[in-house]
Amino acid sequence: MWIWVVLTAVLALAAYLAGVALAQRWLEPSLALPIATDTPVTAGRDVTLAWITPGDQVDGTLRAEGGDEWYFRGLAGQSATVEMWLHPGSGSSVDAELAVSLIGPDGNVLAEEGGSMFLLPYLVEPQLPSNGVYTLQVAPVSGAPGRYSLLLSLADASLSTTPGAIPSAQPTVTASADSAAIVAATAQGGFQWPSTRREISGWTFHDPRNPGHIGLDIAARMWDPIVAVADGVVVFAEWGGGYGNLVIVQHGDDWRTYYAHLTEIVVEVGQEVRQGELLGGAGTTGYSTGPHLHFEIRYRDRPVDPHIYLP
Repeated sequence: MWIWVVLTAVLALAAYLAGVALAQRWLEPSLALPIATDTPVTAGRDVTLAWITPGDQVDGTLRAEGGDEWYFRGLAGQSATVEMWLHPGSGSSVDAELAVSLIGPDGNVLAEEGGSMFLLPYLVEPQLPSNGVYTLQVAPVSGAPGRYSLLLSLADASLSTTPGAIPSAQPTVTASADSAAIVAATAQGGFQWPSTRREISGWTFHDPRNPGHIGLDIAARMWDPIVAVADGVVVFAEWGGGYGNLVIVQHGDDWRTYYAHLTEIVVEVGQEVRQGELLGGAGTTGYSTGPHLHFEIRYRDRPVDPHIYLP
């Protein structure tokens, strides 16, 4: 009889130890991570900890010291893509630099990349190595970058691209309400091309050769006229770091267009402009290897592919 008592005790102990091991594998350390809520937690004066939901844009602010940490749960075999962009004239420094790192559950750095206002970080990890909680660390490299936006995309292993390739499905505005608003806005007047030329002279939107590129490089000659693609108000008209001489036009509440590398700006902040009105002359200022227009469209602060919205 006593043999059965001992055997039962041994089996109960084994089950308990297996349960503890499983819990340690799946539960994140409570002292290392914030509670899984949408509210960022300040850990010290210059560090913010928060959870990020794949597919949802998040915003942060970087000072000259410190950094931010964003957490997400990933599965082994998933691919992860991290986009970042800054906001000239809306809280971002045009000269500062920053870096983003993807850190695995074991603390090893899987990918990292630096960037600036114009040359933005863009991370692709083709296959996450294990199930668990991953960390995205964003930190200043030089200066105080200020406001930034970050977007995480995850794809199942069955949808992943080959290692080192850029995911074929580029990020778009996916919410149905946003999609309806975009269709309505483009149907009611829409945009025109910002120049008389239509050739693409350099990189496209999320070009595989430079996936952090969030606009179109449109061919131009020096002093070619660059015009507003729609009615709006000028909200930025000055030096924009890597953008060179930069004009930003606000169209209603949701849309902004960017016109970069201009040789000269002929509008002022606060000026109302009509579709087709002159903004400046094409040039090669900032991070540029020759005359062209870098053109962006942003919807609710998020870059979208200009090719979709230009006629």
